[in-house]
Amino acid sequence: MTSFIPITLSGDNLGQRHRYLNSLVNKAADSGVSFQEIEDLPEQAPVDRLFKIDLAVKLKNVDYIIRNLKDDDMLFVTRALKSPWLLSIREIINPKHLEDFLFPEMVSPAVTKIKHWISLNLRDQAMCQEFYQHYQETEFKFAIKFLSHCNTGFILEEVPKVLTKLTSHDLKVLCEKCPQVAKIYFDSLTTNEELRPCFLGQQQAIYNSVKCVLKSDADTFLDIMEKYFTYNRFPRFSSLATDYILRYHKNRFTRKLELYVAYFLHIPTLAARLSVEECQEVVIKLARAKYLQNWFEYRVVEPLIKRLSPDKRAAFKKRVFVEKDIGECVEEWPYATPAPPPPIDSELHLFDDDYEKCEPISEMICNFRSMLRHRKYCRYEGEKFGPIKTDLDGLFDEFRFIGFERALHDLRERLVGAGSSERRRDIFLVLVSKSGGRNDAVAALLKLAMRHRNEPPHIRASILRSLVKRANVWRLSGDIWQNFLDFGHDLGFDGAPPEAECNEGLHAVVIRQLLSGECEKTVCAAFLKNFSSLSEYSLKPDERACISSGLQNMLTAAAINAVPALAAERIGQLLDIINIYHVPVKAGSPVLEAVKNLALQDADVARPLLERLYNARMGRRELFRVNLKFRCDQKAFLNALRHDPSALDLDMVADIIAKSEKRFDSFFFRLGVYFNHNEDFTVHLKSLLNEKIVFTQKSNCNNITLARSLVRLWYNQFETELCKLDASGEDQSKFAARLRACAHIARPHISLLQWGWRKAGVKAIATQATRSRRVDRAGLIRYLASEKRTVRIAVALCIHSESELFLETLASAVKLRPVAALRIALSYFRHLGANANPKVWDFIKPLLSSVDLLSRERLRKLLAKTGWIPVTIKPDYCATLFLVLDKISNSISEQLLRDLCMLLPEMNEDILENILLYLLNKTEVDVPLSLPAIYIRYLMLSKNHEDLERRFAKIGKPFFERLDGLRIAGDEHTQQRLDQIVDNLNYSAAFIDTKYESCPLVFERILGWIQTFMPKQEYFKNYAQIHLTMLYFKAVRQTKKQVPEVFLDLQKQKMRCAEAVGFVFGRYIVNEVAKLVSTFFDSIIELYAEALVEYLRDNWKTGSVKTKFIGSVIKGLWEEAVGAQRRLAVYVLKERRNDINGDMKQEIQSLMEQDKDVQLIAFAVL
Repeated sequence: MTSFIPITLSGDNLGQRHRYLNSLVNKAADSGVSFQEIEDLPEQAPVDRLFKIDLAVKLKNVDYIIRNLKDDDMLFVTRALKSPWLLSIREIINPKHLEDFLFPEMVSPAVTKIKHWISLNLRDQAMCQEFYQHYQETEFKFAIKFLSHCNTGFILEEVPKVLTKLTSHDLKVLCEKCPQVAKIYFDSLTTNEELRPCFLGQQQAIYNSVKCVLKSDADTFLDIMEKYFTYNRFPRFSSLATDYILRYHKNRFTRKLELYVAYFLHIPTLAARLSVEECQEVVIKLARAKYLQNWFEYRVVEPLIKRLSPDKRAAFKKRVFVEKDIGECVEEWPYATPAPPPPIDSELHLFDDDYEKCEPISEMICNFRSMLRHRKYCRYEGEKFGPIKTDLDGLFDEFRFIGFERALHDLRERLVGAGSSERRRDIFLVLVSKSGGRNDAVAALLKLAMRHRNEPPHIRASILRSLVKRANVWRLSGDIWQNFLDFGHDLGFDGAPPEAECNEGLHAVVIRQLLSGECEKTVCAAFLKNFSSLSEYSLKPDERACISSGLQNMLTAAAINAVPALAAERIGQLLDIINIYHVPVKAGSPVLEAVKNLALQDADVARPLLERLYNARMGRRELFRVNLKFRCDQKAFLNALRHDPSALDLDMVADIIAKSEKRFDSFFFRLGVYFNHNEDFTVHLKSLLNEKIVFTQKSNCNNITLARSLVRLWYNQFETELCKLDASGEDQSKFAARLRACAHIARPHISLLQWGWRKAGVKAIATQATRSRRVDRAGLIRYLASEKRTVRIAVALCIHSESELFLETLASAVKLRPVAALRIALSYFRHLGANANPKVWDFIKPLLSSVDLLSRERLRKLLAKTGWIPVTIKPDYCATLFLVLDKISNSISEQLLRDLCMLLPEMNEDILENILLYLLNKTEVDVPLSLPAIYIRYLMLSKNHEDLERRFAKIGKPFFERLDGLRIAGDEHTQQRLDQIVDNLNYSAAFIDTKYESCPLVFERILGWIQTFMPKQEYFKNYAQIHLTMLYFKAVRQTKKQVPEVFLDLQKQKMRCAEAVGFVFGRYIVNEVAKLVSTFFDSIIELYAEALVEYLRDNWKTGSVKTKFIGSVIKGLWEEAVGAQRRLAVYVLKERRNDINGDMKQEIQSLMEQDKDVQLIAFAVL
């Protein structure tokens, strides 16, 4: 028994030591020794614990495994999880026991690890269902991993409840297990308003997720495709999917042939699966479909037409594309086409106050240069340049549907009359295209070409380049091949310098010579100057094998005795050939020897080749030691441990560790566990790294990699070595601090809490706190919160903990680190949103005044992001922050002022009045009273006459007096202030809430004030705007009395509400106009109509709600008006017709057409 521990692993490499440890475990298990006796033996190294854990796994000792799961060292936790049998013990592996007993006593990384392990390995349906039900409310991302392993009935029951929470990956996994999930998902799109935006935002990902349903439930998948996925936004099916559909579900294809061919199926595969007659029928049906005319052309249906025999092909193309003899055309789709569900109507309702009305005046000044740039851009926006057809394009179009023989006959005559070599070139290019690569056609073409062999070299080169690409000329018979060579004279086909570049012709010569057995030296030399793999040509399998072998021999010979740079280029090309032609690289392959020899000659030149071979997993064993000189990363070091540690140059390893910013944790972890600390290899490396400590101090580098490496190698000497560094004084203090920050990875585990943060360091304590057990976390947080240097860590740790603990810790942070407390509170609001505890605001509110924000610009910008702040505290937050920041940053304070303007009904009245008085008294500003809107809205929120009088006496009167003073002084922004005042009289928050009774009185006060400096006759339009707002207010209140139900849920009833209010508003306008006509003159209707059109244009945002509202206003105008008064409705319809949809416009026009009044008809030109 005592012979088992302590364990000294034997073996030359890591693999052998793994096997030796496994053999010891098997030996101990077979010996029948009591596990209790093994457990009681003292451990001297980590491998001793690993031996015990492996033995416990083999003997299924549950207690010992559980104890190791609670260990601080993740090495032992991970090893203990190699117990698949543990999942069958339901007394332990059930969510309640785990959460109540096991997880609280495990460090947080271990909890994460075991959760992941359970989700990967648990497959029992009942247990999976139990885990899913337990975690679905609190940790859905974890719970969903179990749902796919539950029984089908439970999945179908649960999926409809969690559709909006599913990611595209979750959907894919569930569809693979249960295809009906896809149907449930898509059927819910029409009814589930929360799901629809999720789908519309990731349609491509959802499409990829449901593709797996094709093989398991093809009808469901095809139903989904035919209904939801817009055909021009998603890729076609693959060749295999197309073949499967045509083989087993051809009826779906025949039922909607045009849709499937035009947008779904892989056309070459479709052509291969259909008969010749079916291919003809498909092309005819596609040609008849007028709705496909932008898509249908010869190119897209060419695979279908090529199924016809050559003698029938030309006649069929002529019938379809020239004569158009296809029968009766179909104008529209004969069935519904796929379309995603329409997006949820997120348009604002009629009473959403416009944020733009609260823009400070200084920001409303237009930038003339920006407008000028926009105007110039618009000038050129519509210019489009279409492609211009060349003479060659015209020639191709002319002979597109004509066979080779006839084209040869016609174009032979044109060659004689061609006036330029370029025109003759175009004729030959058309003939090359029409030849189709057939030997007889190529022979006839080359025979004709021989008559023109004196054409300029560049003309002949372009013809031959096209011919080689379209025809396998290397297979031509001897006399025809000779014609090819004769036509290509002086183009370098013999290896001589060419008069015009024609690489394709040279490639054809090389292919023919390689297939014959040998390539001439001159041709080979010319080919190597511009090397090609020749893979772009259509080679038969035997030809590919022959070409591959010939190119390899050519490149290997060229690399021998070449200078290193040229040799590297040739070997790189050789690797291209090996990759393209899928040549296996075996031990002793010439390419490996060539790379090894090149590495000995010039290491820098050989490095890219070695990396390429390594990444391609070629010759790793043969080039093992050579690679170590170039690949100095963790993977290479681990590879050396696995195969031959002696191959490592320890001096080089130490240098790399001392200078590298990358981590080598896995390497030193295995070195520290599986290699004895007294072995020469480990001792030597440890000594070298210890020497590098001095180097880091001299070079002043911030190398955490060296610190982490030493912590793992020192093992139980860590504390001793750290004390030595502390004793050496300030010289090593920085490196000692880095070592302390890595103390959590030291082995055996160190209790940093016993050290205290002054000895352990803040970073080490912080890391320990983040890894702490749940049962210890509250005490640890309180301990950290008691010190100034660690209080910030404490608050960050408990931000998601119980509310009381967070508040307690935040209170400590407010005293010790107020700025940090402020930042963390903002982070808390951002993460929790509406669920945040309002008491947090009570803690940080005093900090806004006490913290110095003048020197903290970034913090000011964070504070100004009011979208994070919960609604319950937002008014108080914005008001408090405004009073602080207005003295520091004008831009941020203006933003806050806009927010306050939108929050007036919820604000504390005293705080609001203080802000308004503060703004009135501000003098040193660019634009005094830059936001009159907030004063007008404040007055509009008066609850009764007495309240209005009080507000007007305290705020209103000083406000208007200040305005008069600015106006009299000739302030340039007077008109903008007046416009903002008039605009904000239309204040929906005050209109729809009946507790605000004083709106009409405010209108009267504003009218009375304006009359003091704006005569009504001269500024009629301004007065009309105010009167229209008064009428709109009356219409809202009257509608609320008549149909209060439409105001219960404004977002859902927004269309009904707009219709009802608009109709009443229109009737009130007619009554107002009638009074004006009786007071003034009849043509005042036209003046009022102009004001009404502007009012409707400027006061509501464009959308379906505004469309419904304006249409209803016009209906109300028409309904209430009589005789010539109805021209008001006609005028509004003419001017705002673009704001009304077609159906409503037609309905209104039909009403108007029934009126035969001559005066009205003369006025209305619809």
